[in-house]
Amino acid sequence: MTQKYHIIPLMIVLSFAVSACAKNPLSILKRPAQVSAAPTNLSDADLRPQPRPDDLTGDDLTVPGRRKVANTGQTTVAAASQVTVAELEQAKAKPVGRPERNLGKTIASLGLIDETGFWLRTPLVSSEANGRVVFLKTGTAINLTLIPNAGAKGSGSQISIAAMKVLGISIVDLAELQVFMR
Repeated sequence: MTQKYHIIPLMIVLSFAVSACAKNPLSILKRPAQVSAAPTNLSDADLRPQPRPDDLTGDDLTVPGRRKVANTGQTTVAAASQVTVAELEQAKAKPVGRPERNLGKTIASLGLIDETGFWLRTPLVSSEANGRVVFLKTGTAINLTLIPNAGAKGSGSQISIAAMKVLGISIVDLAELQVFMR
């Protein structure tokens, strides 16, 4: 007897499912209009982007087809990574016979590009000091200024773009560095 009551709802559900496959048997729902195919009589000129207005002069364009960006006063990556020959030689100089203290390893990312020069902002120091970092992936080392970071130990560091360039670190990478203080 209980099986009879289970079959009735099943039959109702199946009948609705079958009727839904039919071509709108109850005419309750309207089908959308047929979409026509795209016109085939277009030429290549119709499909290509339209040229820019003629009011642009050569002074407005740095790359053909692109407007010149107004100067916002921000430092560009190219400007921030430029250093003098003297700064570069000082950064690449071998450490003098002074004893160095190994502060440990840190993971460094790109720091603010507005601050030029060779520096590492790190929680491994409590005051500004001269130091040296070694990029552990390649063994390349440079001298730089260690600047304290308010973060907790192990929170990572920020390195200048000029230092990243000399060490051969991509600006999107997280670099593992060994940090030494003089």
